[in-house]
Amino acid sequence: MHSRAHMLLEKEYLFMQKDPSPAWGIKARPLRLDNMLEWFGTIEGLKETIWEGGIFTITLTFSEGYHEVPPEVNFHTIPFHPNIDMNTGRPCLALLDDFHVWKESYSIESILLALQNLLSSPVVDNAVNSEAAALLRDSPDTYRQMVMECVRASLKVHAGESITNQNSGPRSANGESVVPSGDTSATVQVKPSGSKLARVSFDDYLTTWTGIATSKAKSDMKNPLLEAIKDNPNLQSAHFGLPLEELQLHMKKQLEEHNSLMYGNFAHKPTEQEIQDKKLDQINKMRKIYLPRRSAPPPSSAQSEVGEPWEKEVDDLVAWTTNLDEQALE
Repeated sequence: MHSRAHMLLEKEYLFMQKDPSPAWGIKARPLRLDNMLEWFGTIEGLKETIWEGGIFTITLTFSEGYHEVPPEVNFHTIPFHPNIDMNTGRPCLALLDDFHVWKESYSIESILLALQNLLSSPVVDNAVNSEAAALLRDSPDTYRQMVMECVRASLKVHAGESITNQNSGPRSANGESVVPSGDTSATVQVKPSGSKLARVSFDDYLTTWTGIATSKAKSDMKNPLLEAIKDNPNLQSAHFGLPLEELQLHMKKQLEEHNSLMYGNFAHKPTEQEIQDKKLDQINKMRKIYLPRRSAPPPSSAQSEVGEPWEKEVDDLVAWTTNLDEQALE
């Protein structure tokens, strides 16, 4: 035997199906006909407002105390709005948050219409999304641009083109993520961002990632990405981040540096000054190696007519190094 809440919701569902003139822009139905306590619906932005064209999915979770207590409502496609929590999708609405405001005469249609009106009538005071409230208050044009981007994103999500899974989205009473039957989207949080998502074919994907890869299956294997852009200077500049002429100069410079390190710089011919400096440097090195250090002779009052023996040795070494052949030094 079904509970009172189940029977009330079943009756309301049958009434909504037979209603000859349903309210514009709102739809709702149970997730499963055997469980009337979990519903999902869609809300379209009101015409002649900045939300016009947007389609936002919501979930409604009823308790056994319905109609005495309101349901738990969460946006499945979360809009950028001062009165909607960006993490949970829960709207800040008096008839849902305050049991004293809630009335048993309120229906699911009443809830959806209130949410539809909330989108185009935000309240800045005590906003749950402070970022959206600040933009609306300080920069209305930026807020409008954010909303328009949000509307476009909601249409893509509704069409199943751009879907992002979120683990923090609305959940059912047993803690499981709620995904409406017949709806291929998972919990989606629409946040304005500068990035754009687009579908690519597998061939484009393979070409791009093969071009990024630094290893090759075979040594003679060509890079498909570079092959695809080799005849287009603009694409090459975009790929390497440099104009083609500057890129060629960098490649030439790197090749010259590589050859110089690997094989020596044969193109450079030393000047006479460089040759002389190199020769003197080698002489100084030889002096340090072959000429031992000697302490200075003690001072003498009598001036020696004949020089010390070590002085003659120094003169002989200097004369020998001066007569060294340049080829021998190299």
